[in-house]
Amino acid sequence: MISLKMEIPENAWNRDPNGINMANTINAHLPNNMKVFGVLPSQRSFDARRECIARMYSYLLPAEIIGITNQCGPGEIERHLLEFNNILKTFEGDHPFHNYTARSKYRRRHCGGSNFSKGTISSKEKSDAEDEQSDEEEESGRATTDNEQSDDKGLDYSEMPDNNFELSNDVAAPRVRAKWVHEPDEKDLISGSHFRKIFSFTCGKLETSNEMPFLEICVCGESFMLHQIRKMVAAAIAVKRALLPHDVIDLSLTKFSRMVLPIAPSEVLILKGNKYSLRNLPCGSKPEVFRLIESKEINEAIENFYSSVLLPQVSSAFLDPSRPPWMDWVCKYTRC
Repeated sequence: MISLKMEIPENAWNRDPNGINMANTINAHLPNNMKVFGVLPSQRSFDARRECIARMYSYLLPAEIIGITNQCGPGEIERHLLEFNNILKTFEGDHPFHNYTARSKYRRRHCGGSNFSKGTISSKEKSDAEDEQSDEEEESGRATTDNEQSDDKGLDYSEMPDNNFELSNDVAAPRVRAKWVHEPDEKDLISGSHFRKIFSFTCGKLETSNEMPFLEICVCGESFMLHQIRKMVAAAIAVKRALLPHDVIDLSLTKFSRMVLPIAPSEVLILKGNKYSLRNLPCGSKPEVFRLIESKEINEAIENFYSSVLLPQVSSAFLDPSRPPWMDWVCKYTRC
């Protein structure tokens, strides 16, 4: 969703309530892999990012990464999917996701130590958390460098490197990857801004594109922090591959834990949809943005673009488990 000011004819929406003709005019100047689906007026104060109350993302995963190979029968495939879905379901609900992002980016410097000992967060913290915007959009379809992936600078790296999860063969010099905070640390406080709500987190059936078997992981939440979805997916994969114990996820979603968790590739993360609130619409005004989102014609065009343009390009470039980024990722986290 993009909001901007445009100068258009007064009769632009006559017999074209969803602005599809205007969208097609814009599309004539765009490459084939970029498309506008509709153009609608909105209230002057509308902000696409701030008005969004739910975001739906897809993460495309080569099936082989969670153990589904060409030799697997239907029963074995269902077993893998059921096990993986049970792992993903652990993330659903309202939790502190401080271990799945750069903690310092969302830390409220004015928060006192009282936050630490409470099992719930105050209404003020809730308000602060709602004001935070989803930053996972910035990661969708964009590779990140090692510097961009480094986590919280508030921790002592000599004691606990924050995002360097590579498994080490050097037994004599083990690195701390998890710890339990027994008392408040003013440099590493967890506040309401680290809490996020996940409505659903599921993995779909086995699909194929360009002869590449893959799974579509769908996650819907109020908002997401930087790296959050990629780290949740990576943690779930690590548990599925028995690289991490299952209770690591439960422990990571407590305010007292500090963990170094893996991060999955960014190239296959796709923002699929948004939901918007009516709370700021003036009384009697038309919620045009809802008409745009709920339009059957536009939704069909979006799905057609996804299946015919986006998915084939992504699958051919990023869904082969024997090629980067997945080949490098698997080697990195399995002592390859």
